Amino acid sequence: MKLPRKLLKNTTGSVAVEFALFLPLLLVLIFGVVELGSAWYSKQMLVNASREGARLGALFNAGDLTDSDVQNHVLVLLSDAGFPGSPTVTVSGVANSAGSPVSVQVESSYDLPVLGALVPAALSTVNLSATTVMRHE
Repeated sequence: MKLPRKLLKNTTGSVAVEFALFLPLLLVLIFGVVELGSAWYSKQMLVNASREGARLGALFNAGDLTDSDVQNHVLVLLSDAGFPGSPTVTVSGVANSAGSPVSVQVESSYDLPVLGALVPAALSTVNLSATTVMRHE
């Protein structure tokens, strides 16, 4: 049976079908960029907080500050910045003498809701961390 030429050349609706096939990939790409950008911003908040904590610990004389004072300062900085999550802060070397290193490490997990729903095993949570070491002045 031979189809009429008019039916063979009719392409009405092909754009809608192509868009329907392409739309899920486009949405995954857009949400991926937004979520990974948000995770990068959170990472930069951790980096800044660890840097400020190490700077605070390095500037004061031994005995003026404790590791827990610097830890509380870092947690307040992250809370004021609106950090999403509960970070773990590890501080060492604040009570040492001049010339010794002060180390501040901040870790947190970051949830990716859309990418985690699409690829649950691989991208549901990303671990973020930042470490800063400064010489005690």
